[in-house]
Amino acid sequence: MTALPFLPLPLLPRRLGPCALLLMLILLTGCSAPAMAPQTSPGWQGEPQTLKRKLTITPFDDSRPEQTLLSVIRLSDEGLRVVIATPTGQRLFTLLRDDEGARYTQSIMETPPFPAQWFAQRLEWSLRPVSELQDAFQSSAWQVRERRFEHGRVREILDGDTLIVRIDTIEHPADQAHDVLTDLQIGYRMVITPFGDNARPGETP
Repeated sequence: MTALPFLPLPLLPRRLGPCALLLMLILLTGCSAPAMAPQTSPGWQGEPQTLKRKLTITPFDDSRPEQTLLSVIRLSDEGLRVVIATPTGQRLFTLLRDDEGARYTQSIMETPPFPAQWFAQRLEWSLRPVSELQDAFQSSAWQVRERRFEHGRVREILDGDTLIVRIDTIEHPADQAHDVLTDLQIGYRMVITPFGDNARPGETP
């Protein structure tokens, strides 16, 4: 299992301190790069859409602290744009994925704690229609499986026979709607909860 250091130390009020950055870089150096699946085209169909989501990230390793982040996700025909901030509103970085690929901009960190392509792919696995992922995975070992149940749906992303990510979308009751993304490759669970708008989890444009 690959381990990534999801903001392992408490965030300082304005910038990450030198010790926090040094530890983050040391941890990243010791990590093997996670396998990446074939990607969809960067654009999103339909009208541009903005989603606001709270991300609660819990590592499987009990020695690593839980982190809560806020995200504003913009989907358009040009691609994906995600602003990540602390719960107090301090912007940490912006993730872009367009025709030029996935990358970070406007970051207060010299090195964000996880690769841009990996982060964009996890978000898109939860937001894209399953048919788009199936098209992208054709002629590869990757596959996507989805099934519905009484309270929502379960989506699984596999590399061959190995389960990489499971995404549980809870749609009912509506006031408790949320997504739970369990990443077995990296070793964490992320609860994705809407805030500040009426968009429901798991919605696709």
